[in-house]
Amino acid sequence: MSTRHEHAVFASPLFGLPYARLTPHIAGMTRSAMATAALCCADHIAALLAGRSDGVPVVTA
Repeated sequence: MSTRHEHAVFASPLFGLPYARLTPHIAGMTRSAMATAALCCADHIAALLAGRSDGVPVVTA
């Protein structure tokens, strides 16, 4: 879904309230948060490659 059309499906009781500030879902992704998430992903990949899947979220279908 492109950002341009995201507002078309957005529904919230807060939308339009004068003191509500609604932001895109990426607003909380600071450089620090992105770095932390990237390191967590790298740690999970390294654990999986080493055969240590305990604590690593793995989807099995």
